[in-house]
Amino acid sequence: MVRYVWSVPLIYVKQNIMETTTLKKFPYQKALIALIKKEVPLHSVYVISVYKEKQTQNVYLFPESVNSQKVITYTLLLITHKPIPKNMQDFMDTLYNNMQQRCKVYAIVYTLPKVKAKLNDGCRFLSKVLNQTPCMYQEDDALSKLGLFGLSFHKHVYQRIQEEWNSRMRRANCLISLVDVVDVIGDSTSRLAIMHHALEQICMALLYVFWEFKPQHYSLSYMLHLCSLFTQLPETVFPQKSYGLQRMYYILCNAHHIMRFKAHSEFSEKDVDKAFNRCERFFEEAKGIGEGQLEYLEGIHC
Repeated sequence: MVRYVWSVPLIYVKQNIMETTTLKKFPYQKALIALIKKEVPLHSVYVISVYKEKQTQNVYLFPESVNSQKVITYTLLLITHKPIPKNMQDFMDTLYNNMQQRCKVYAIVYTLPKVKAKLNDGCRFLSKVLNQTPCMYQEDDALSKLGLFGLSFHKHVYQRIQEEWNSRMRRANCLISLVDVVDVIGDSTSRLAIMHHALEQICMALLYVFWEFKPQHYSLSYMLHLCSLFTQLPETVFPQKSYGLQRMYYILCNAHHIMRFKAHSEFSEKDVDKAFNRCERFFEEAKGIGEGQLEYLEGIHC
């Protein structure tokens, strides 16, 4: 259907809501929902992604044994009646630990009134999640009855996305350029903190250009995980297949905390140079991926 506003075509697409709100079964679903309900009054849960992994340990020394464990990683949209009563990272850690580390949750949390308000304002991220992802739990069909899940395609939408992308990437470029400033060289922790904030900006740029999503939780590891749902770039540039690579990932994700709580640097300039090379690579490759997505969006919006 094409509607005309100010003589400019606005394309409005609406999907079958009933197909997407049908409850589906997932691993550890019952225990996980019960646990979330203990933490916060829950309205509904939508599954953005689920990763299933089977870990097997073979013991060859007597007594021999084979130990297997199923590990699940979820990315969930949680719609609650009240804000979660604790820090987001603490909330996700609580779920992980109470599930005996068999189920890890990356949560995106909105209250029900906030979701309704955002849908009325045309929030494209929430519209896409509610239309396109399976529902794990639903208290009632309050959201379905709104009937506000359409997506509009218009040049103003594209311009908003482009402006957000350009702003975030300019900041990232500025921060990365500061890492090798003469006055900064010599303080490895300062250089790592600058890289940390540059990576945050790149992740926020990618999340907006692909999902039109502005995160409410800004842990770098959390945002890298969300980016990994639409691009392999985080795993490609920051793999964790060895102790050295895991250490680099850790110091980049926690550089801001290290900066606050430790007066003396624990990292050599060689460590920082290796991290900087990967950050530069992440920036350049993210730039190419994001610009490719912008070309696609320009085609559908303009």
